[in-house]
Amino acid sequence: MIKGIKAAIVKTIVLAIIVTNDNVMLCDAQSPELLWFMQDYEFRADLRTLKLRRCNNIVLGVDWLRLYSPILFDFIKIKLSFRKVE
Repeated sequence: MIKGIKAAIVKTIVLAIIVTNDNVMLCDAQSPELLWFMQDYEFRADLRTLKLRRCNNIVLGVDWLRLYSPILFDFIKIKLSFRKVE
């Protein structure tokens, strides 16, 4: 169970993720069909889990972002905009 969220975690094939300073984190679990809400919109996806110290964020991968393409990133306002089509 993900701490603070009632979500099941299942083992998956190991995925190597390159992070800052070329360090590698290994991910061997995911939360299938995790449901979350963002600004009154509902989303559901298989999310991989990473152990990040005290971080309680969802890191959106390219595979998820591709579902809602095109996406506008505004790095000055720290804003991500996209259109969710039902």
